Amino acid sequence: MIDFLKKYNLYILIALVAIMTIYDFLNWDSISIVRKLMNLFGVLFILHEVEEKYWPGGFHKLMLKKLKVDINDFDVGSANLCVFLFLLAYLALGYIFDNIVFFFIMTIVLSIFEAFIHTAGIKIHKLDKPYTPGLLTAWIMAIAAIYSIIQLNKYGLAGPLDYLIGIILFIISFMILGSQVYKQFGLSIKEVIKRVRG
Repeated sequence: MIDFLKKYNLYILIALVAIMTIYDFLNWDSISIVRKLMNLFGVLFILHEVEEKYWPGGFHKLMLKKLKVDINDFDVGSANLCVFLFLLAYLALGYIFDNIVFFFIMTIVLSIFEAFIHTAGIKIHKLDKPYTPGLLTAWIMAIAAIYSIIQLNKYGLAGPLDYLIGIILFIISFMILGSQVYKQFGLSIKEVIKRVRG
């Protein structure tokens, strides 16, 4: 089962988002603005994964080079599975519990963070061109995140506490994801920070 998920996690994500989107399209007038936006982010997550991992080269290859990790020592399937479970948790929480807005705010913060990290990656990796795999969709996600904040404020759905909890939950969840992915590198987060600075 684990090997199946490692190999086909992106296809599973595509299928789940397709089912979610079709269902919501058929019930569009009765669903909340949060669920409508989660549909958008579901599609953007897929596009981002495709751009980041498969076209035109892969963000993880840049990270492996920066961290001085031999690609033969890196379990791509396990790393992809960690990211899949991370995104699935975000989609499920934001979609199922659409009345608990701080779960949706986690997705908003993630999207803004992705744009920041992919842009910063240009300098971190000393790239000749102003692009890292995933940059384009990361910025589209960030624009969608800003639009989402405007919508939440427009309908009075989120207060300062919602944003604070959402940010804290994002930080905790992203640290957990990072620690699991870096395990595939054979590194701790402390060692990763040391090598990036180096």
